[in-house]
Amino acid sequence: MSELPELLVAGVGLWMPGVPGVEAWRDGARGITSPDEPFDKPSGASIERRARRRASPLCRALADAYHAAATQAAIDTATTSSVFGSGLGEVTTMLGLLDEMSRNEPLSPMAFATSVHSAAAGTLSISAGNRGFTTSISAHYDTPGAALFEAAGLLDSLGQPVMIACGDERSPERFVADEHAFEMLAVAIAVVPPGHPAAPIARLRGPHPGEPSVPAAALPPRLGRNPQIGLLDLAAALLAGHTGVVGLDRGRGRGYCITVAEA
Repeated sequence: MSELPELLVAGVGLWMPGVPGVEAWRDGARGITSPDEPFDKPSGASIERRARRRASPLCRALADAYHAAATQAAIDTATTSSVFGSGLGEVTTMLGLLDEMSRNEPLSPMAFATSVHSAAAGTLSISAGNRGFTTSISAHYDTPGAALFEAAGLLDSLGQPVMIACGDERSPERFVADEHAFEMLAVAIAVVPPGHPAAPIARLRGPHPGEPSVPAAALPPRLGRNPQIGLLDLAAALLAGHTGVVGLDRGRGRGYCITVAEA
């Protein structure tokens, strides 16, 4: 692609401990400061009831963010394409299965089905009766940039709205060292083609290498270490009406950025 892709953003959704949505963020909530601090769990209300009982906290958080962004952007979740991104995926469920395997215990088929990296993509797509293209990707701290690249390709080839939803659950204590531990975070952004009914919030150009000019969102350290923090920094810039270059990895990936301009 000779020129950087352009994306029109028409919806934003988010969930993190202590910040259950965009309105809470606009009211000044910035998340919990201690892993022991109580907070409301993600509802996953848009997930079909039976599937919701099996859904992990990460799946529910992604569902809440996804539904909020799609609603704002007036996107039909039964037809839209979706890109889901996660660094570790359903790591807690996966570790539980590995423990059972190490003890030669029988594995639960249901637990296995919800341990795969595409669990949230499948759950949300089935609940919405989605007939659009859906994919799941993983590139650790580069996942936000990779998800935006994927969405740009889908938007260009299909000419239809694309949902981007990235998230990682709270890091398991035995899997991630304390100095790298992070809290759960889920962010969704809806991108649309020109002429879509919902008014665009901003225009994105990229991703591309560069140096950020828009400051990263101020967050408690554990939230700021989540591998998907770059998409939250983009969402924060969009919600604040900032323009300029937003970093997509806080220096822990390959340095991808994205330029935010007025729509």
